Amino acid sequence: MAKTITVSQLNRYIGRILSTDALLMNVAVSGELSRITRNQSGHWYFDLKDSTSRIRCFLAASRVPRLRFEIDEGMEVVVYGNISVYEAGGSYSVNIIDIQPVGEGTLAAAFEKLNRKLQDEGLFDEAHKRPIPRFPKKIGVVTSPTGAAVRDIITTVRRRFPYVDILLYPAKVQGEGSAETVCAGIEYFNEEHPDTDVLIIGRGGGSLEELWTFNEESVARAVYASKIPVISAVGHETDFVITDKVADLRAATPTAAGMTAVPHIDDIRDRLSVCSPQSCFNLLLTKVERQQAEISRLKESAESGMLTMLNEYSSRLRMLKLDMESANPLSIIGSGYAIIKGKDGGWKTRASDIAAGDLITVMMSGGSLKAEVKEVELDG
Repeated sequence: MAKTITVSQLNRYIGRILSTDALLMNVAVSGELSRITRNQSGHWYFDLKDSTSRIRCFLAASRVPRLRFEIDEGMEVVVYGNISVYEAGGSYSVNIIDIQPVGEGTLAAAFEKLNRKLQDEGLFDEAHKRPIPRFPKKIGVVTSPTGAAVRDIITTVRRRFPYVDILLYPAKVQGEGSAETVCAGIEYFNEEHPDTDVLIIGRGGGSLEELWTFNEESVARAVYASKIPVISAVGHETDFVITDKVADLRAATPTAAGMTAVPHIDDIRDRLSVCSPQSCFNLLLTKVERQQAEISRLKESAESGMLTMLNEYSSRLRMLKLDMESANPLSIIGSGYAIIKGKDGGWKTRASDIAAGDLITVMMSGGSLKAEVKEVELDG
C-alpha cells in the first residue's frame, strides 16, 4: 500500500526532481510564441508551441530589458532557461533566462515592428538631424577594438586629415551585452568628452543576426539622445540597420564614415592654391575689420558701463557728504545758535553737565567766548 501524501507534498516532490535534473536545469527549447500576456508587475507569460504540443513559459520583468528584440505572436524562437513547478497550480513551465530569434524571417519581422514604432515616434525625422562639422578637432569612435572597422576608420581619417584627435571607446558589437556597451560608449563621449565634434558608431559586415546590435531599441534611443552628431557606419553598402535611420548621417561602410567625417587635406591645399594674393588679402582685411568693429563695440560698452558706475559713485559721495555735514555739531552755529565746550574739551548739551565755577568756551558765529560760570539754574 502506497504512503498517502498531500497534493502540496506531491507537487513539492516533483519540483525537487525537476530542479535537480541536469537536463532540465539548462534547457534550450525551440517553438512558436503564442498567447503572450504581461501582468501589472511587468512579468511576461506565453506559450511555446510546435505542431502537436505546447508548454507554458515565464519571463521575469527584470529580464525583459535584456531582450535583443520585441517578442510578438507567431515568432519562431529558442528559449533558454530551466523547468520549474508552480506548486499551487500543479503546473510546470520554462523559467526563461534568454530568448533568441530563429531565422532571418523572425529577425526581419522584429526589424519591421521596431522600425514602425520609432518612425511613428519621430526618431527618423530629418528635422532632428544635425550637420556634421566640416573641420572636426576631435572624433569619437564606438566599435570593437579588434575588428577591421576600427582600422579602416582610423587609417582613412589619418590619411585624409591628420590634424584631428581620434578617441576610441572599445565596445562589443555582437552577442550578449553588446547593446549595453554601445550605449555606454555613446553616453561616455556625451558626458566625459562633450567637446567631441562627431561620433562614429558601427562595425564591419555580417548577417542580419550579427548586425542586430544596431537594430536594438536601446541603441537607437541612445543615438537619438546624443548631443554629439552621430555617423552610423554598419556593415557593407547593402546593409541597413535602425541606427542608420536615427543617426545624423549614414555611411555605407566604416571606411566611408572616415571619408565623411573629415575633409581631405589635399582638397584644402588645392582651394588655397587657386586663391590670388589680392583675394587672400581682402579676406584677411575683412576679418580684421570685423574684429575692429567688435573691439569698438566692446570699448563703447565698457566706457558706457564705467561712466554709469562713476556717476553712481559720485552721487553716493555727495549724499554721504551731506549726511556728515548735517551730523557736525559746528554746523548749527551758522544758524544763530551757540554751543558750549567744557574745560575738558567735551561738548556740554545739558545744564546739569555744568557747575558754578566751571570755565567754559562758548562758540558762536564769528568767534568764541571764554567765561566762568557764576551760577547754574536747573529746570524744575
